Amino acid sequence: MLLLPLLFILATLTRADETDCDPLNQTCPADAALGTAHTWWFNSTLDSTLWNMTTGTPEYTSEGANFSNRSVNGSTLLQSNFYIFFGVMEAHVKMAAGPGAISSVILQSDDLDEIDWEWVGYNTSAVQSDFFGKGNTTTSDRGGIHAVAHADSQFHNYTSYWDRERLEWWIDGRLVRTVHYSEPLTLYGRNYPQTPCRVKVSVWPAGIPSESLGNIEWAGGLVDRDDLPFTMAVLQRIRVQDFHTGREYQYTDRSGSYESIKVVSGNSTAKAEINKTPKKTLAQKWADLPTAAHVGVYCAAAAVAAFVLYCIRQRRQGRLERALAESPRSPVQSTEMDTYKKQWRQSEWGRRGYQNVEQ
Repeated sequence: MLLLPLLFILATLTRADETDCDPLNQTCPADAALGTAHTWWFNSTLDSTLWNMTTGTPEYTSEGANFSNRSVNGSTLLQSNFYIFFGVMEAHVKMAAGPGAISSVILQSDDLDEIDWEWVGYNTSAVQSDFFGKGNTTTSDRGGIHAVAHADSQFHNYTSYWDRERLEWWIDGRLVRTVHYSEPLTLYGRNYPQTPCRVKVSVWPAGIPSESLGNIEWAGGLVDRDDLPFTMAVLQRIRVQDFHTGREYQYTDRSGSYESIKVVSGNSTAKAEINKTPKKTLAQKWADLPTAAHVGVYCAAAAVAAFVLYCIRQRRQGRLERALAESPRSPVQSTEMDTYKKQWRQSEWGRRGYQNVEQ
């Protein structure tokens, strides 16, 4: 019975020690706050101001973003450039199927507090919940397993609710697990996640020879090369709500407690980006003009059209006149000239002149 909890711990060792700057050991930059609530749909290229595709390249479809691993050692990682300091994360996903493949949607802080949803590829009927405080993997009883029908072929709503007092995991609107701050499972708060977290979405191979035996067993064995590429098909959308509304979050000491986090007031970069007015199209700009401006533009356009038409007509008339002047006489003109000559010869003056010419 101890094997399964032990595998939960071993499986997270590879990822849980990843942080750019650990505020428990050094002075780190403040974390940019989300400061609002928003839903992102993943059927088109993401705003790089808010999201960073650290590894891999997603394929966008009408359903969402496919996160695919195309090689045995490949992985994909999407992470937000914003943080929340308590809040809600709601992810609509399909998991990656196949032995050795791990799909995950997590909240993780700079000092390695963590709240997890994870899917192991060999089991398409379940999802695992987990949490960590400060990357502590010394206990073996934090993981949970929850039944989900057709997790690889149907979208499900996986929601994490997180505040100062409790953690909740919800599936399709149904509460499946609760952990309280002060209970023994969290070491009475010491292992309770309580510092600003960013969102991370990944598909990664735990079933590869370079991983630990615990990771490989947890993932259901080695990745089958015939299964490549394996895909979290797909990440459809994520809704994130920050329970604070500040600009950024600062660690004021190295305790890692929620009391040590300072919420800096002001509008966050993420909130400004979300609320900014999109660039208007030409049609929208035209619609915004007053009626008088529309009339003026129409009149100006009519005047220009009339002038252009006049110029075209004048040019055509001039070309016609030049053509008539330069071209030989037409057959009609030649016939008329012959008639005039015949009449002149038959006249008295014409006969005299013609006879003189003959003599």
